[in-house]
Amino acid sequence: MKEKLAPIILFAYNRPWHTEQVLQALKRNELANQSELIIYVDGPKINATEEQIKLINQVHEVVQKELWCKTVELHFADRNIGCRDSIIQGITNVLGRNDAAIVLEDDIVTSQYFLLFMNKCLEFYRNKKAVFSISGMNLPQNRMLLPNDYEYDVFVSLRQLNSGWATWRDRWNLIDWNLDFIPDFLQNKELLESYSRGGDDLIPMLLDQVAGRSDAWDIQFTYNHFINHSVSIIPRYSYVDNIGGDGSGIHHLDSNEIWRFNLNQALESPRLLSVIYEDKRIVNAFYNAFCSRKRPIWQKGLNRLSRLFGGKNIFTIKKKIYD
Repeated sequence: MKEKLAPIILFAYNRPWHTEQVLQALKRNELANQSELIIYVDGPKINATEEQIKLINQVHEVVQKELWCKTVELHFADRNIGCRDSIIQGITNVLGRNDAAIVLEDDIVTSQYFLLFMNKCLEFYRNKKAVFSISGMNLPQNRMLLPNDYEYDVFVSLRQLNSGWATWRDRWNLIDWNLDFIPDFLQNKELLESYSRGGDDLIPMLLDQVAGRSDAWDIQFTYNHFINHSVSIIPRYSYVDNIGGDGSGIHHLDSNEIWRFNLNQALESPRLLSVIYEDKRIVNAFYNAFCSRKRPIWQKGLNRLSRLFGGKNIFTIKKKIYD
């Protein structure tokens, strides 16, 4: 492990219970007592109620309650910056003084090996410029499985999964955060088809961004992977669990089901992929997991019933990038 560890950035707002679960798990991480933690807590909206202000103040109390890592740096906004701008500004600030950073939000509980995995990957892939980010989460196993003969514990993805992730300053500085490119981009059929290889939900999310229906930042982060001919590294087993599917936050992973993970599966010493290549079997499986083509209601019902009893989806829509 390199001498200087990447700092951890935590973004929080008005969920004191969730924030404390995240911090308690982070404190149990190997390397936590050697790491720098930087916390940004967004401020109240103009029309915030007394209850909403109370929750933000409770978050202030939680983050100051313990020394969660070796050092803790706190930033409390006096007004509401918003999810998108708060995250972009915070990461830009931290990467202005560090070569890399690890990012968490206030509903992402980590495995004890999360910081080990992130720092190991940041060092291993630092000079492999085709890697734009490191993701701490994989898809649930009932949505996607790696091939039985796949010999690594990470794989290359055409899109990142932003529930616990990391990147480097030189990659982050390549990102153009304005939206002027989108109208021309949406008229280019070849570009659209190529971009959609990461999932056919990516373009609708861009449209939501243009129309002002989304305050997210991550769709443009994924888009910049695409235009910079770059990929994300995804682990075989998730190092994070999302506890925000209770409706308490602005966003959560999937509107139809809550993605939960068994952190006991996270590996202490993962086998990293040294050659950056797209395994067509994995690209196809990953794309199929994000396929939005509608299934008949009765098939959806049987799939849901199967998952409730611990099984896999019975009916899948086979869409492929590679034949």
